[in-house]
Amino acid sequence: MLYEKVSYNQGSSLIARWNKSYYFNTPLHFHDEFELIYVVESFGVKYVGDSKELFKEGELVLMGSKLPHAWVNDGIFTQNLSGHRVKAVIVQFESDFRDIIDACPEFLHISQMLKQSQRGLVFSKEIANQNKELLLQLPDIQNGFERIILVLKLLQQLAVSGNYRQLASLSYQNIDSDNSLNRIIDTLKYISENYQKKLYLSEISSQFNMSTTAFCNYFKRKTGKTLINYINELRVSKAGRLINNSEKSITEIAFECGFNNLSNFNRIFKSITGKTPKEYRILWSKTAD
Repeated sequence: MLYEKVSYNQGSSLIARWNKSYYFNTPLHFHDEFELIYVVESFGVKYVGDSKELFKEGELVLMGSKLPHAWVNDGIFTQNLSGHRVKAVIVQFESDFRDIIDACPEFLHISQMLKQSQRGLVFSKEIANQNKELLLQLPDIQNGFERIILVLKLLQQLAVSGNYRQLASLSYQNIDSDNSLNRIIDTLKYISENYQKKLYLSEISSQFNMSTTAFCNYFKRKTGKTLINYINELRVSKAGRLINNSEKSITEIAFECGFNNLSNFNRIFKSITGKTPKEYRILWSKTAD
């Protein structure tokens, strides 16, 4: 599971963007932000907390802060066996946004909905359709004030409908509520914020007052991966996005994502994705219209 550090534009506290790609390529991950996703085109399996369900076009889901999630497409997407692609609206806003909501009694319905979203909420097809026009507008709105007003309007309409259900089970414990995971959350944040630099095991372990051996054992126990494998997967995930969404050269991307030489990058990238960076760019670099 990866920790995602979400980057905001200067002077903005929320993100509204399109995901137009051949397939959802982010593995199981979590971030501090609340996230609303509306699937315009695509289908597959969604993982939210401890739930696993099919998804298809018209799906509208709200996820709370630090709730692990992933959207996984069928093989016909990832192997480029058909004309199927992903088209989705992604809205993300800071967890501090909830403090503002909780402070205003006028936002009572939104406050209650955000609290319930800690287990993930999927809205009915009817409610998603009713709000489709507003959802499709959001990524193209440049004015920050107008964008946040429309997001509040959207959240209010979703909240008062009450036409949603929680995804994760009643017994599911959010990662943020488990004090025993605080150290690993801080570790994943540290790696996410420093993956572009050369990382040393001794430096990371000292950040958390642990010996290198104890830290390695702890990290493997909590994540199921060795530290080096986790860092490589994070770097390859970041590199894949740049290959898919930028005109930068493969060499530029390799060094930007923390690899110290091109041959090492090519070898690790292929071992994780099954393709060389060049092959990956040829297959997946064009975004959907």
